[in-house]
Amino acid sequence: MMKNKLFLLIPVLLFILPSCQKDFLDEEVFTFQAPKDYYSNANEVKAAANGMYDALMTWELWVQPSWIPIALENDDMLGQDWVAGGYTGNQNGTWYIERPWAGFYQVINRANNVIDRVSDLDFLDEDVKNAVLGQAYFLRAYCYFEIGRWFGDAPIRTKSFDPAVDSPDIVRSPVKDVFMQAANDLQIAGDLLPADYLSGDYSDADRGRPTAPAAFGLQAKVYMHLAGAEVGDMSFYNNAITAAQKVIDYSNTGYPSLESNYMDNFNQASQDAGTEILFSIQATQAPNEGPELPRFYIPGNTGFAGGGGIGAISLREDFYSTFEDGDKRVEFGTALFDHWTDLNGDEFYNFRTLPQDVVGIVSEDVFDNGFGRYGTNRYELSDGSIVRGTPRLYIKKYIDETSQVKDENGSNPIILRYADVLLLLAEAENEANGPTGTAFDAINEVRQRAGLEELDASLSQDDFRQAVRDERRYELYGEFQRRWDLIRWGIWIETMEAANRSRLEYQKLFPIASSEIAANALINENNPGW
Repeated sequence: MMKNKLFLLIPVLLFILPSCQKDFLDEEVFTFQAPKDYYSNANEVKAAANGMYDALMTWELWVQPSWIPIALENDDMLGQDWVAGGYTGNQNGTWYIERPWAGFYQVINRANNVIDRVSDLDFLDEDVKNAVLGQAYFLRAYCYFEIGRWFGDAPIRTKSFDPAVDSPDIVRSPVKDVFMQAANDLQIAGDLLPADYLSGDYSDADRGRPTAPAAFGLQAKVYMHLAGAEVGDMSFYNNAITAAQKVIDYSNTGYPSLESNYMDNFNQASQDAGTEILFSIQATQAPNEGPELPRFYIPGNTGFAGGGGIGAISLREDFYSTFEDGDKRVEFGTALFDHWTDLNGDEFYNFRTLPQDVVGIVSEDVFDNGFGRYGTNRYELSDGSIVRGTPRLYIKKYIDETSQVKDENGSNPIILRYADVLLLLAEAENEANGPTGTAFDAINEVRQRAGLEELDASLSQDDFRQAVRDERRYELYGEFQRRWDLIRWGIWIETMEAANRSRLEYQKLFPIASSEIAANALINENNPGW
C-alpha cells in the first residue's frame, strides 16, 4: 500500500467490484448494489479490499471535493472568495457539497460487500481474513463518522443491497446512531487489525492501511463528537479516554510515536514510512489518483504542484501572531514559505523574511479587503535587483515538486495522526477528571516536539480546556480538523463571527444531496435551512 503500489493495477476488480463510473453514482446514489461474483481465492479477496480504498481518492471525495467545503470554514486559514463558500459560507446545490454524499456511501457499499462475502469464507488464512475484515469495518466506520459530521441524521445500511428483496428507500437515523455505528465498527476493526506493519497479515508493503491503533484512535475522536455539542452525552468522555489510552499502550511498544520532526509528516515521499500518521487517504502520481491540495496551498504561479500553484489558501496573519515564539510548527523555511521564485523568475519573500539589504520600496500593491491582506509590494535591494514581498503566509504541508498535472499529486490527505490522539486524550481526561497528570503528559509530549516548554502544572480545568483547544489549533492547522472541533465544542458560530467570517446556524450541517432526496422515498426534506 505504499505510494508506488496502485490499487487499480489489480484486474480482478473489473469484475468483482461495482463500477465507479459517474452514471453508477447518478443512477444508484443509495442502492448499495452488491456484486454478482463471489470471491473464490485470497487474491480476489484482497483485490476487493483494495477497491474500497480506490473509492476514497475520487472526484466524489479526496481528489476533490471532500476537503473543499471545509477548507475555509474556520478561523485559521485565509482564502480567496471563490474557494467553496468563500467569505459567506457554503450554499446549496453546489457540486462540492452534493458529491461527497454519494462518495461516502459508495465506500460503505464496497465495505458491506466485503464484510458480507468474506465473513463466511472458510478457505482464508485467519490473519488474512482478519486483516481484510478489519479494513472493511474501519473504512465503513470512517465514512459513517464523516457522514454524521457532514449531514447529521443519515441512513444506516450494514448489509449488501439485494434489489430482489431490499427496498432502496431507507429512513435517516439520528446522528447519535450514526456516530455509534462508527464507534462500534471501529471496536470490531481494532480487535481484528494488526497492531503494526510487522504483525498479522501485514508487511512493510502494507503501510498506509489502518492498524489497530488507527481504529482505536479514530474511535476516540468519534466518542468526542458523541460527548460534544452534536449529541451532548458527556459520559462518552470516558469512552474516549479508554480508546485513546489503548493507542498510548500500543505506543509503549514502539508504534505509533511522534515523528521527531513535525514537518516529516508532510513529506509526500516518506509519509507512509513514518510512525505518526495513523490513517491517510492514499495518493499517487497517476491520473485522478492524487488530491488537488498542493496547488491551492502553495504560492501562485510556482512549480511546486502539477499545473502550477494558485496560492488560493494561506495561514491567517492574526492566527500566526498567536503562536508562541520558537514554535517549530510555523518556522519559516521548514513549515512556512520564506522565499520562492515563480515561473516567471520573479523572487518573492514573506514580509517577515525580506532580505536585510532592502534599500527602498518600488511599488506598494498590498491591500486589505476586510478578510485579510493580499497582493505584493516591490522592493529594491542594495545591488539594484528587485524582489517582491507579500503578507501571505503559505504553508508547506502540501507540496509535490515532481507532479506534472494538478490531480496527480502524491501528498496524502491526513485523517488521523498520533499527535491528534494525544490531544484528544488530554482533552477528554480534563473534561472527565480535571487536569490530571495523564492530561498534562499527553499535551506536553506534543508541545515538546514543537520546541515549547511544558504547560504550567497549576492550570485550572477551565484554563487547561483552553490550552488544549489552542494546542489542537496550532498542531493541526490546515488539516481540516478545526471546523469539526469548533462545532463539537459548540463555539463555531461565535468563533467565525469573531474572525469576520460570519456563519448562520443552519450552516453547521451540509445539505443532503438533491439526488438522494429525489431517489429515496423516505427522505423528503433537507436539513433545516437548506
